[in-house]
Amino acid sequence: MTDPVVPDIQRGWVLHAPGDLRLEELPVRRPDPDEVLVRVSAVGVCGTDKHLFHEGRDSSKVVTDPLVIGHEFGGRIVAVGKNIDPARIGQRVSVEPLMPNWGSREARMGRYNLDPDQLFCGNPGYDGGLQEYVPITADNAHPVPDGVSDSSAAMVEPISVALSGVDKAEVSLGGRVLITGAGPIGLFAAQLSIASGAGEVHVVEPRPSRQKAAAALGATVHPSLEEAPSDVDSLIECTGVAVVRHDGFFHVRPGGRVVFIGVGDQDANVPMLPVIEREVTLHGVMRYHFTWPRVIAMLAAHRIQTDSLVTAEIPFEDALREWTQPDPDEIKTIIRIE
Repeated sequence: MTDPVVPDIQRGWVLHAPGDLRLEELPVRRPDPDEVLVRVSAVGVCGTDKHLFHEGRDSSKVVTDPLVIGHEFGGRIVAVGKNIDPARIGQRVSVEPLMPNWGSREARMGRYNLDPDQLFCGNPGYDGGLQEYVPITADNAHPVPDGVSDSSAAMVEPISVALSGVDKAEVSLGGRVLITGAGPIGLFAAQLSIASGAGEVHVVEPRPSRQKAAAALGATVHPSLEEAPSDVDSLIECTGVAVVRHDGFFHVRPGGRVVFIGVGDQDANVPMLPVIEREVTLHGVMRYHFTWPRVIAMLAAHRIQTDSLVTAEIPFEDALREWTQPDPDEIKTIIRIE
């Protein structure tokens, strides 16, 4: 079923090559039988989007064809495929952008985030949320209550990344956690660690504006890694900076955990002394799995702050300035589609 207000043509920001992002008219694709059509309301800007714009790639994924970017988004369902309950029309949703092959070995084992053939909104192979309408598998459109803002619905994605890191760090009641980097992921990891009962949450961040944000959330802030405590139970590394990756291991107690979320260079210099003699284990984070319901429940219960981390809201028509006029004090920018 289709809402009669859905047009045939929409606007979307299309990346053609590094630095070449254009606002264009695009067709609106009607949903397949198991899909819904989402009218996008808010899109969060991620570091991945900036890599795509400036470099034409995200890690191993290279832009070879025109691509609508954006993978942090939410909106309202305006049409459904024939297999989907029409009562879902009008429902506010947060979109999970990861679409695995559910027949893959990894998906059958419950870790669908590791499916090598997965599609991902806003990455090469599948258009993302920086357009007015996005068709998506119905199971990827997670309902959000009215008490959750449009911006928060868009930020379920980065919160999910942080949640995966906190899960892998095995943050426990009374534990000591060190987080390097107070961008959105680091700030969400700090909040989730506190919500998990950590006794101490330390954040390393050199920028004063981000230091202030971390302190306001209840973390103890340090301007450099050298000033951070040692003997923590876990390190959640969110910067991707080589020296931080390396030196962070020496702040972790014997038997503790290091979790890499920040991507950075493809080759990491890992010190073997803590890995071998103190059995510090290293874990990577590849997106998330089964996190959307948990995050939405926490947002509904006001256990996570999101709107206070939005440093800018940009109208859809002016979205290009996010990539061409960077703000050094940015934490999270939301692009609004009215």
